[in-house]
Amino acid sequence: MADMRKYASGLLRPDDLHDGPRQEQIVNVYVSEKLNAPILTFASGDEMVAWQNIARVLTRAYGFESDNWIGHMIELSIGHYTNRDGDIKENIQVKTISTAEQKTEVKAPVAKDLDDQIPF
Repeated sequence: MADMRKYASGLLRPDDLHDGPRQEQIVNVYVSEKLNAPILTFASGDEMVAWQNIARVLTRAYGFESDNWIGHMIELSIGHYTNRDGDIKENIQVKTISTAEQKTEVKAPVAKDLDDQIPF
């Protein structure tokens, strides 16, 4: 039996939240050199870029060390902002659910493309 999360998951976009908010547990945090931003990996296997506004919410709740974010529950929902041209665009809003003291244990973080068998 194979874990199919890596084939069904990906980078979250506002379109993924049109059916309503969803709750996710953070299982890993790493910095994307390409985007120069933290990437949150969730228990579902999905990932999300923690742009400055999202990182600000998480640092206020859980501190400045990314290891302290792991194990926490957050809620993702659709938000809106106005761009420089005056157009209203969708984005992802983050609301913390667990407090800093309510961190839960993470069983096994999902590793992207690192869990394949290496033939010898």
